[in-house]
Parts: sequence; structure tokens; C-alpha cells
Amino acid sequence: MKKSKYILGPLLLLTMFWACRKTISYPPEPQIAFRDFSVFDSVGPLGNQVLVGALVFSFIDGDGDLGLQELDSVSPGDTSNSNLFFTLYHMKEGTMVEADEDEIKTPLNYRIPYIHMRGKDKAMKGEIQVLFFYWDFPWDTIQYSFYVVDRAGNRSNTEKTPVLILPLE
Repeated sequence: MKKSKYILGPLLLLTMFWACRKTISYPPEPQIAFRDFSVFDSVGPLGNQVLVGALVFSFIDGDGDLGLQELDSVSPGDTSNSNLFFTLYHMKEGTMVEADEDEIKTPLNYRIPYIHMRGKDKAMKGEIQVLFFYWDFPWDTIQYSFYVVDRAGNRSNTEKTPVLILPLE
């Protein structure tokens, strides 16, 4: 009986200490930070060579509502189906200018999938990688700006990549 008292006391104290630890509080608006952009050669689904850009950014969302559930149908360009938004810039006469949608030939809005958070601490923190496929790309010098929107409609800060030089042939 005495042995159990000596074991139970420290165990109870450790449990109380663990339960009383403070959770870090983050604002409900998502925060993002650019991490990396790498370019590599790959093979597309039809066996063709394709240049791929991989953008990595980190995020923190204080209330854990960053991500959308799947819908039955997705309409191209419908922003209610997207929560990750990019703007593409390209070099024109020594200045970075925004690319027209007609010139891009691919959507720049994406969907971050829904993640169900369990427990009392709903904050989300992590990294996201987005792949860009440059099939028939007209520019060799580009830059992206991007932001995310959570389910409550809170918009994050806007981040930019550095100016990127693509090894196009």
C-alpha cells in the first residue's frame, strides 16, 4: 500500500502539470510564409517531358478552419470552391507584370482539403506544397503572389516568391 502511495503521488502531480499547460493562442486569420520554390523535370501522364515547379509555404490558422470539404461539382473559376489563390507575374521589358488569364491557360485557384481537428486546441500549423506544370509556357522569368482564405472568410497575408528563372528550352 505504501509503495502505491509513492508511485501514485508523482504520477498524479505529473498528470495535473500536463493538463494545466497553456495552449499557444493564434489569431483566427490564417498566416502564411513562403518557404521554397524548386523546379525539376518530370514526365506527364501521356509520357511527355514537362517542367514542374514546386512551391512550399507554411501556415498557421488559430481557429483551425483552413480547408474546404469536397463538393459534388466544381465549376472552373468559381472562387467559392477554392481557398488558395495565386497571381502570376512575368517579366516584360525589364518589369514584372501580371499575366492575363488568357495567357496562363491553367487555373490559378486551388483547394486546400478539409482537415478535421480534434481536441480542445483547434489551431492548425503545417506546410503545403503546390505543383505547377509548365507544358507550353511562354515566359522564362516569373513570380507568384498568393494568399489563403479560411472557411470563416478570413483572408491571410499575401506572400510572394522571389523572381524565378525557369530553364525553358
